[in-house]
Amino acid sequence: MAVEAEPGVHISPAALQSPIMKQASTSCTLSFYYHMFGEGIGELRVLLKESSRSTPLLWLSGNHGDVWHRGEVIVGRTHQHFTVLFEASGTFNKLGHVAIDDIHFSNCTLPEPQPLCPANMFKCNNKVCVEHYRVCDYSDDCGDRSDESHCEQTERCSFEQGLCSWAESEVDTAGAEWTLRQGQEVWPEHGPPRDHTQNNDAGHYVVPGNHLTEEGQTSEILSKTLRPNSNCTVRFFYYSSDDTAAKLSVRSRTLRSGIDDRVLWLRERSHSFSWQRAEVTFASSTNSKLVFSYERGPEHRGLVALDDVSFSSQCVFDPDNQELPATPPTSAPTTPTVKPSTTPTTPTIIPSTTPTTPCQDDEFFCWRSPDKVCVRVQLRCDYHPDCPQGEDEDGCGPCTFERDQCEWRDAGDGRSRWQREKASNTTQPPSDHTTHTGYYMRASFSQGAALSEARLQSPTLSPSSPYCQILFHFHISAESAGSLRVLMQQAEASEAILWSRSHNTVSHWTPEYLPVGLQRQPYKVLFSGIGGDHNLAVDDISFLNCEKSFQPPAPSAYSCSFEDGLCLWLQGAEDELDWQLKSGPTETPNTGPAGDHTTGSGKYIHIESSLPSAPGNVAQMKTSLLPPTGESGYCFTFWYHMFGATVGSVRMILQTTDPLTKTVVWQKAGNQGDEWQRVQSHMTSQRVHQLILEASVGGEAGDIAIDDIALMSGPCPASDLCDFEEGSCNWLQQTTDDADWVRESGSTPNPKTGPDSDHTTNTHTGHYYYLPSSATDLTGQTGKMSSPLYPADKGACIQLWYHMYGEGMGTLNVYQESEEGKQALLFSQAGDQGPLWRFAQASLMPRVRPYRIAVEGVKSGPTHEGDVAFDDVQLIDSHCSPRGHCDFESSMCGWSNLGGGVDQGDWLRGRGDSPNPNTGPSVDHTTNSTKGYYLYVDDSVGQWGDLSFLISEVFQPATRGHCITFWYHMYSPHVGTLRLYINDRMMHALGNEEGILKWIETGDQGDKWHQANVFIQHQEAFWFVFAYQKGMNTGGDVALDDISFHSGPCYSEPTVDPTTDTDMLSTGLAVGLTLLGGVILSIVLFMLNRKYCATIKPTILNNDVTDQNSVFDLYDCKIDGTQHGTRADFSFFNNLYDPSQHAPGAAEGSTEA
Repeated sequence: MAVEAEPGVHISPAALQSPIMKQASTSCTLSFYYHMFGEGIGELRVLLKESSRSTPLLWLSGNHGDVWHRGEVIVGRTHQHFTVLFEASGTFNKLGHVAIDDIHFSNCTLPEPQPLCPANMFKCNNKVCVEHYRVCDYSDDCGDRSDESHCEQTERCSFEQGLCSWAESEVDTAGAEWTLRQGQEVWPEHGPPRDHTQNNDAGHYVVPGNHLTEEGQTSEILSKTLRPNSNCTVRFFYYSSDDTAAKLSVRSRTLRSGIDDRVLWLRERSHSFSWQRAEVTFASSTNSKLVFSYERGPEHRGLVALDDVSFSSQCVFDPDNQELPATPPTSAPTTPTVKPSTTPTTPTIIPSTTPTTPCQDDEFFCWRSPDKVCVRVQLRCDYHPDCPQGEDEDGCGPCTFERDQCEWRDAGDGRSRWQREKASNTTQPPSDHTTHTGYYMRASFSQGAALSEARLQSPTLSPSSPYCQILFHFHISAESAGSLRVLMQQAEASEAILWSRSHNTVSHWTPEYLPVGLQRQPYKVLFSGIGGDHNLAVDDISFLNCEKSFQPPAPSAYSCSFEDGLCLWLQGAEDELDWQLKSGPTETPNTGPAGDHTTGSGKYIHIESSLPSAPGNVAQMKTSLLPPTGESGYCFTFWYHMFGATVGSVRMILQTTDPLTKTVVWQKAGNQGDEWQRVQSHMTSQRVHQLILEASVGGEAGDIAIDDIALMSGPCPASDLCDFEEGSCNWLQQTTDDADWVRESGSTPNPKTGPDSDHTTNTHTGHYYYLPSSATDLTGQTGKMSSPLYPADKGACIQLWYHMYGEGMGTLNVYQESEEGKQALLFSQAGDQGPLWRFAQASLMPRVRPYRIAVEGVKSGPTHEGDVAFDDVQLIDSHCSPRGHCDFESSMCGWSNLGGGVDQGDWLRGRGDSPNPNTGPSVDHTTNSTKGYYLYVDDSVGQWGDLSFLISEVFQPATRGHCITFWYHMYSPHVGTLRLYINDRMMHALGNEEGILKWIETGDQGDKWHQANVFIQHQEAFWFVFAYQKGMNTGGDVALDDISFHSGPCYSEPTVDPTTDTDMLSTGLAVGLTLLGGVILSIVLFMLNRKYCATIKPTILNNDVTDQNSVFDLYDCKIDGTQHGTRADFSFFNNLYDPSQHAPGAAEGSTEA
């Protein structure tokens, strides 16, 4: 097989891949012949490919003449399927070729099991027989690793966890110490591309120092001090390539100066691409150290490395590691005996004296700390370091992986595994979390094992406190297709999933604080990596608040204004985003706050919704584990800001650890206006728990902010808003009715009726009151609830949300009651209003004595589809906006965004000089200033055709119809289409969200406000829907302002045709006289109407003989009544409003439908 070059053509490497082969033995050897001839020869490389990892085995370059050469390399132990690749490349514009032939694999099969092993051989678990001197030498000679297990008593070092006990020399060249390296760090200049232990580029080895620049300079590495011995064997693996002039030797040293060193071994073969095994047996009558010495020769330095050094059990070490003497003893020592590399003979072991520990039997010796410190043995592995150097917690769970794996071990099935890896520019991630240049644990997945699992298991962990948490740092590469999980394994071997994440980390390392909680028995923690070709890594595992003596801080410690950071709050890591500290407006226009809530110029936290964030991305912030609240609990309050066309949601979650459960206790979704709003919740939990604040991205214009979190002992202070979350707010069932209202959460029991969640939190855990329906109901039966007494001077307007969905729906009435029980009807609604929470408000009657609010449900008869509900009752001191009228100066009145995923964006309330830049008009219509408010659609986000729906309250039909008047602003060449629809429950039940089109305008209408009047005559209760559909490009402004609604037809000025100069005067005179006549006639009619109305006006306020269920209509000058179980033609608000607010203005455009 050959690769040839042509003039002017660059050979970019050609690859020849072998068939897939099964695992190979430690002695597996590849041999082949190669021919590399010509001026344009680049490089020939042989690579070992296992799963996604490719490790160079052999590399050659340049012109080797017109002759075939033999190449050979030991493939080594390979535990999984693998392939071998030959890659050849050439240089530009040079002729030459690379050819290979006669590829052969030898000694690659695993050893065969034997029925019986000789007495002088080790029997493997798989019944293979291995020589004893090959046990515990870091070579898997058995094929099942059983000869490399249970090696704790063997002094050995694979350099995977550092230099072990090997130390630098005092007599070699300064700055030339042997150095720990990994994989291809110093390849191909000074070291191999793979180690021996792992046989890949993830493993570690040592190389001589880089500062050997002159002939004769040396680099040494020394063992611990050996006691006198007669038969000590050292085994090691060395790598030597292209290094013929240098010397690599093993020496026995008895004097500190090294002047009496005896050479035990000298490298013979100086060029090989393989790790080679060597073994030396020696004896010494005095203390000694073993020295690996490298001496530079006169030529360039080659590739030299050392790995997997192990001593036989006959080698006895000084436990105090005493220094060698500086001068020889008075009697000359016996010359050490050097034995050739043969099978070791039975040694004569010189006994050693075990050092006396300064500690008692019930004490633990802090062996790494100075001054011989002892601590009680009970303090070992108690999650708290009691030794000065923390030795009592070694191997107890916490680990940085810098020195070793701290008894964390791979517990997989062998196909995929966790391995300790040193960070470098060639690793992923390229740095560890501890030092940026240290070690971490990485999951390695085998080829073709897409769903295989790599398991990293902790040592056995001690029982923990109820507030125990694991802190770990993890990395998941962007191309990952699998997941990382954390499991808990308890004494009975059962496993529970504590945590899981399948998406990549944004930075190299992401921290996670994971609750463990109370563990009464020893347990283990496992990191489980599942997947195929991707990188998972873990570093710096620690345990927080796990000691049994730990006392958590009071909940008030978690109060935070974010001026100095996150306080005690923690970023979550199961999510895709992090909360960000911010001051001033966010980067995205038309969303986010203009400043913080605390001072306006301070800091808050927010999620950034614009790219690279994506819809559905989540950010979590959480407390540590908190103690049980006790009976009084605590009040959790915070301020939130949710403003934008595509705002997602905010959730408050209560999580417990025993059992591990999550409960959503509050939730808001969608645009809530450009203002900070307060939420409070009385938290009561008799378990250790954790609070989580979670925000999700709805779209690129959906920044969400939080500020001023407070946790205060006791219940929350009373509020003018009753949301029924903490109880009934002292509302009472009346005893003279026929049925009771029920406090409920989630769905009502009856299908096809009632809400699925409350209005306050929009969750299944939020509460509301509903009146159940049943097959035994009778027409006209009532259920009534009354509020506590309010002072006479409290409140001018009552607001509430109601839900009336179902074919058997009855009537909902709201009354104002005196202490004596006399009542006036404020609001009434009947029939099915669709599966939505509806807003209602009504002005309170003038009063001089305390009063109550009563809510009454009237049943329509036997049915299971008549559950009526109400929620969020509130008294406000400002007057209600007139029904159907809104100038948007203080709120959106009864208008609301549709939401629920039906449309693609929200209508926003804004103004011209908002600190938060928007795309709306520069002035409103009401005040004609930059200070006035209007509604607008953010046209800078979204796509062509996206819809934004704005819906009104429900209006009852009237015999004379109704007129809606509004002002609109559509400016920009790219502006889309604005439509007005009416909808009713029948159309909505059929899935029609818009309804019947009544008015439409499209395209650029100039930078000014236009008026529209639309006449509506409908036979059913209805509501309005404004729908804006975006144009082809962004940047168009569309806005609404000053919406008003009144009974009767629309009054618009007559259209005047263009006139010439000659008849201008006569035309103007005619118009003037006509208008004057109209004004006089209007005044006469108004005075007559007023006089007539005064004679029949009901004296509701004095509670005279007028029907108590009556409402006065100033427009029709009649009393519209409501009877139980029936619907009448009347406005469901009392209409005691200023009639001037409903006077129609000059019409620039009018439509009657």
